[in-house]
Order: sequence, then structure tokens, then C-alpha cells
Amino acid sequence: MSISLTRHGLREVNREQALRTIVREGPLARIDLAQRIGLTAAAISHITRELIEDGLLREVGTQRGKRVGASAILLDLPEEAPIIGAIHQGVSAIRIALCTLRGRVLARRQVSTPRPISPEETVTLIEQQLQELLAETGYTQASLIGIGAGVVGLVDSERGLVKRAPSLGWEKVPLAELLAKRLGSPVAIENNVRAMALGEALLGQGRFWPDFAFVYVGTGIGSGLIVNGQPYRGAHGSAGEIGHITVDPAGERCACGNRGCLETVAAEPAIVRLASAQGLGSLAEASSPKEAVRRLALLAREGDQAACAVVRTCGESLGIALSTLTDIFNPSRIVLHGAIAAAGDLFFSAVSTCLHQRAFLTKDESVELVAPTFGEDAGIIGAASVALEALVLRAAGRER
Repeated sequence: MSISLTRHGLREVNREQALRTIVREGPLARIDLAQRIGLTAAAISHITRELIEDGLLREVGTQRGKRVGASAILLDLPEEAPIIGAIHQGVSAIRIALCTLRGRVLARRQVSTPRPISPEETVTLIEQQLQELLAETGYTQASLIGIGAGVVGLVDSERGLVKRAPSLGWEKVPLAELLAKRLGSPVAIENNVRAMALGEALLGQGRFWPDFAFVYVGTGIGSGLIVNGQPYRGAHGSAGEIGHITVDPAGERCACGNRGCLETVAAEPAIVRLASAQGLGSLAEASSPKEAVRRLALLAREGDQAACAVVRTCGESLGIALSTLTDIFNPSRIVLHGAIAAAGDLFFSAVSTCLHQRAFLTKDESVELVAPTFGEDAGIIGAASVALEALVLRAAGRER
């Protein structure tokens, strides 16, 4: 089937491409931008003028041109406004932030959710925190170009629907619609780990990697898969749910209803149980499983033998699952994130050794394990990137 673009439609495609190129490469002169995307100087001048009028680009300075005495004006994303609201939902906490279009965090809040809360309570909490952040920073509602949310569970990002989140007891929640009505701004949602992967792909080192996986070990375990720079969701939006790969059919019952899922042996609650069995019961007194795992990682870095054994066991279990992911997806890199990753080389080495022992790779092939570009802010930057992708970049490719 052939697809033809009208002249008008082609202009919209070029607007989006111009903006994506500046997001990926940073400040560029018009002539360099034209060369990158194959447009004439006149066409790029028209497109960038529109994007500046729309508040999506700004002139930021000059660079020396190729001709003697010549200089070129550089274009980049706005530094102050418009801004993005970012929401990262975990099982035990929700983070809310205001960010620039490049993901610089302007202000943030974190609210603990020690028990599962309803969608209505969640929306009310987010609304309150977001309004307080706007007042704190001096921004108005009109400054928000949109809100991105990385949320727990199976997500239909096109319909803005949380299809299922067993750890929260949510089923078929139209979260994007609920948030948009309450907040008065466009809202885009995505699974929280897939959002982290998108943040890495749009704004982090993942800009230079066409294909990679982002794996997060927390209360649950999930992954986001990036193919040709874009998230891969699969037929039903559940691609990357490695936490529910069965590793022990006779194992413990998982929150999803199955037995022996990876989460039952390598997620934070399982790590804390294993630590207690290794004589590190004092960790269970921490304020949360995540805090307990942070303490465990610190003990391991300090050389505590019991803590080191727990970290290695967790790394080996994860390595087994990631060898399966490698055989199916064949990424060149896997980004590993979570409190347990603070154990450093001990953890990464255990994962890598087990992965490479089991994956079907030749001797000269390997998978590089790396830490996320944005560290503890991976969730916030990921949520901001959900809005950047859906409400800025793709919106730039629609008719004005």
C-alpha cells in the first residue's frame, strides 16, 4: 500500500522532525537543521518561524559560520516556559514535579503511599501537589503545555487507560481523562518503567542507542523496550513485563495470581525476606522495603558478607530472566535501575555473569549493562518525556 502526503501534511511531518532533531542534538543553526533533515533553507526558515511563534523553539545565541566573518543563530527548546507537569507513580510513593521541555526539574514533591489508594484519591493528591508546585514556582496553569504520567500496571497509552494494576487493586481506570478533567491540562500516560525507557531514549544517553531495554527492580520488576528510538508496547501494551516471567512453577504466589514469578524472588519485598533469612533481620525494621534494600546495598558495598550473598543471589536471578530477554529481544544494552543497583559492581557483575552464561550469544557478542542517565530522577524525567513525546513532539506534527 502506498501512502501519499499532501503538501500540507508534509509540512507537519517536517515540523515534528525539526523539533525531534533539536531535542536529540541540542542547539542547532537553521542551516545545520536543514541539512540534518534534508530541507531547503527557505523551508526550514518557515518551519522554525512557526515553531518559535508556537513557543516551542527560541533563539539562544550564535556560532561562527563556515564563511569568514559569518555567524549563525542557534535554535533550542525554551528554557523557562512552557513547562511540563510530571507524575511518577510507584507502589509506595508518588512523585510530582514541574520540568522544562528538556527535562530540567524546576520543583518537586514526593508523597508516600504506604497503602494502595483509589484512583479518586490519587487524582486529588496529584491535583493538590501540582497546584502547590505552581504556586511555589510562580508559574500559572497557562504555563503548562501538558502533563505526563508514568503509572503502575498495564497501560493503554492511546486510550489513557490503566487496564490492570494488581498491586493497587485497579481495573480499567480512565486515568488520563480523570486527571485532565481535574487538572485542566492535556494528559498523557504510560507504564512507569516504559516511561523511564522513553526518558532515556529522548533525553538521555539512549538518544544514541537505537535499541535497548530499561529494567527497573522495585516493589515489582518491569522493563521498557526501545526499538528504533520508540517504545515497543506489543499487541496489548504489556511488552516488557518480565517481572511475571515464571522462574519457579511451584514457588510463591505472586500478586498477579500466578506462582513463582520473577518478582517473588528478586523484587524488593523478596530481597528483604532473603536478607532476613541470611541473618539481616534488622533490615526489616526499615520504613519500607525500598529503604531496607538501600541499606542492604550500602552494607554490601562496605563488604558485609551476608549482604553480599543476598545481592549476588538477586543479581543471578535477574540475570537468568535477562538472558531470556536477550534471546528474544537481542538488545545491545540494558539499563539497570533500582535501589539494589546501588550495590554497584557486585550487583552488575552478578547479573552480567549469569546473563552471558545463559544467553544464546557468540563469543564476540555481549550485552552492556549500564546505569540510567538520570539516576534517581529517571522516573520524573520519564514522566516528563511521556508528555514531551505525546503532547509536544507528536502535536507539532499535527495541523496548526
